[in-house]
Amino acid sequence: MFPRPFDYARPDSVDEALAALAANPGARPLAGGQSLVPMMSLGLAAPDLLVDLARLPLAGSDGGGGTVRLGALTRHRELERSAELAAWAPLASEAARFIGNPRVRNRGTLGGSLSHADPASELGTVALAYGGRAVITGAGGERTVDFDEFFHGFFETAVGEGELLTAVELDVPGAGSGHGFHEVAGRADDFATAAASAVLTLDGSGAACADARLALAGVGDRPLRVEAGEAICRGAAIDAPLLDRLSAAVADAVSPEDDAFISADYRRRVAGACAARAVESAWARAREAA
Repeated sequence: MFPRPFDYARPDSVDEALAALAANPGARPLAGGQSLVPMMSLGLAAPDLLVDLARLPLAGSDGGGGTVRLGALTRHRELERSAELAAWAPLASEAARFIGNPRVRNRGTLGGSLSHADPASELGTVALAYGGRAVITGAGGERTVDFDEFFHGFFETAVGEGELLTAVELDVPGAGSGHGFHEVAGRADDFATAAASAVLTLDGSGAACADARLALAGVGDRPLRVEAGEAICRGAAIDAPLLDRLSAAVADAVSPEDDAFISADYRRRVAGACAARAVESAWARAREAA
């Protein structure tokens, strides 16, 4: 199929991009195009105007002060390959390797992925597991939204009409913490059957988990945190019996739907296994760093 005819604009600044979006209610911003363009080709999206963001200065990064700030146009390939970003936000680097295939990672962007809000989004789980804020810019200026409040539903976020996600702030914990990511998919570049990101922080003794954040993709209408799983980890040493309890609790906590390829029951069990493996990896890394 071919997309419906559309107009095209390529602004040089955020203000110009916002003006173009405001002038045409049928406009859509174009970042890397790895989600929007296929939807246009399938007739699932039909914008009157594409506002290409490629020239906007939204690709820098800053890792100072415990908060990592990433420009919205940071490409998946940079997350995957940059040694600096891997040191600042290692979970983002690890998860980026599982996104699509090299062609998708070369073009896709962090801001585009989060704004698209696919329920199977790897980077959505990263944002929730780290915690942090989406920096959203509109005609009224800049505002921030905690990632716990960012995803509203199926392909819906806190980014409103005429607004742009311009930066991402991740609260990456310091010493005594570790991260883990695990994904199961039918093939290497398929959407995730389920994926999990975990971030654990050790207590002062280094023998137990003081805090845990656990997020899943592929099991609901959005990437989501699983507080039942987090609660099992807090105050405990992570061992095999705990991981078994965690896997069962996560499977019980999510409510995926059957689809043409995968049953809801199978997806629940995969989600539990992904969560357990992500937590196991995070625990091992936290202990190594302690």
